Amino acid sequence: MDNMIFGKFIRTSRKEKGLTQKQLADMLHVSDKTISKWENGIGFPDIKLLEPLADCLEVSLLELMQSERLKEPKIDREDAEQAVAVTILRSGQAEEKKELMWKVKLLLGACACGSLYLAWTGIGYLLGGGVKMNESAGVLHGNPVAFYIWAGLLVILCGAAAICLLWKNEQISEVKIGRHKIKGTLTILMDMLVVLLLHTYLSNIANNRDQLVNLPELLPVHAHITNPDGSRRAGLFIKEEVVDGFQSSAYVKDLKLTVRLKAGIDRVDPEDGDTLDLFLEGANSLEAMGENENMDIVWNAGEDGSFLGGSEAKCLVSKELFETNGWKLGEKISLCQYYYTQEDAKWGNVLMKPLETGEYEIAGYADLIKASAADIMVVAPDIVLPFQTVRDACERNGIPFYADSASFYVANTLELNEFKQEMKDLSLRNASPTTRDFSLNGVALRVNDAVFVNTATRLRRVIDAVEVFLPFLLALIACVGYLVTLLLLQSRKNEMALLRSMGLGRWKCFRIFFTEQLILVLTGIVAGSVFSVLLQGNYGWDSVLTGCLVGSCYMLGNSLALWKLMKVSVMEALFQAE
Repeated sequence: MDNMIFGKFIRTSRKEKGLTQKQLADMLHVSDKTISKWENGIGFPDIKLLEPLADCLEVSLLELMQSERLKEPKIDREDAEQAVAVTILRSGQAEEKKELMWKVKLLLGACACGSLYLAWTGIGYLLGGGVKMNESAGVLHGNPVAFYIWAGLLVILCGAAAICLLWKNEQISEVKIGRHKIKGTLTILMDMLVVLLLHTYLSNIANNRDQLVNLPELLPVHAHITNPDGSRRAGLFIKEEVVDGFQSSAYVKDLKLTVRLKAGIDRVDPEDGDTLDLFLEGANSLEAMGENENMDIVWNAGEDGSFLGGSEAKCLVSKELFETNGWKLGEKISLCQYYYTQEDAKWGNVLMKPLETGEYEIAGYADLIKASAADIMVVAPDIVLPFQTVRDACERNGIPFYADSASFYVANTLELNEFKQEMKDLSLRNASPTTRDFSLNGVALRVNDAVFVNTATRLRRVIDAVEVFLPFLLALIACVGYLVTLLLLQSRKNEMALLRSMGLGRWKCFRIFFTEQLILVLTGIVAGSVFSVLLQGNYGWDSVLTGCLVGSCYMLGNSLALWKLMKVSVMEALFQAE
């Protein structure tokens, strides 16, 4: 029994009865789309519906099964049994096809869910600014490699199961992937190879970008204030507005500031230099005063170096001074302080003038001479005060404040140009050994960025050079899709011509072969992505982008090759087959 003849018979009988498809469907309790499929030869009614269908069309069951009106009411018994057997077989095949299609749809649905899951993770990775997934989220979500293996294997297994069902059943549409197992396997392997190569290419770009992003941590850029010729880093006169600019700048981190004073205990006789014999230093942190492994500090209970970041009246004294005067931790000492000032800013003549006398609680003591860093300290201090405390004292007494030294790290070295422009706005210039300005003014900034700039420039050049080839690489993938499809499907011209000779249009024939190739390409892309993740350890947006680019470019070349093969002459191909 031919489906087309059977459908034509139903259509003719229905119209003779004056029934519409909707009316006939309501009588059989099915949809009008089901009636349309029967009449177009796409489907076949269930065997339980044959008798009700014959009654609705007012034909005999035998006439319905043979799809023709019988002139004689009686027929041979063997013919009747054969017609019934054929009808049962066709109905059984239709049921099997329907059941099988449900299995295929279920598997393809699971495959689509897995693919969407992978895409969702990649998009989340991209929107998160490249931040990896939280490792505390569990094995499947926290470990990106395990997650991709799990989701990728789900997609591969479901897709492979659906393809196996297509291979074993010859009644599912016109796509016969099972007839060309070797060609299909080659297509999958080729796609896996292309995905692996493109994934390696994009991973190389991503790794170089990561290196560029992490470069500030690997190669921090240090900067410090010097005098105009760059010969001094300490003992300078750094204006208060420069200090304020550093403290408020987003490009400055780990700022270290010091200020130098002279002092005497209790009272000072200006005429007696022995009474003004202590060197004081104001520092905003222990690091600013050159803390190192030799600095073994003994602290008062509850004290630590954090007091230097504030403005409390506390101090850290040298061990020698502490023992000589018999002081105790927590004891208060009176310090008569003098500040440094320039008589002539051009030539660097320095004078000392009285600041104020204040009481300071001893927070701890240490061997400050051993702890001093020679490249920062001019003379090891006897007492260290909070930097802000000295600054507040100058403000109370209406005295211009100058810092003695300033150094820091650049916060975002990838924005060096913006940082240097901000420093210029603070009236800072580059230190020049050839200058004739020998003053102590802290007006020059030395930035040790040569290594960082060279490394960053090299990485940027590598990234730019590699990215230039991306359009050519994508075009190459499209060419590979075109050539591989053209070579593998060259021997199937006769099959295409046969489908065309059966009445299929060029577009429908193209759609059949395109669907077949799409299934193979998607399988290869997913498998290649999983292997790429296993081999290279990358994941997220890079893997999703790789799959999308390979799929789009490869299928573009594939479509061009298919369309070219569709232009084959039907008669010429059939004659060649003979």
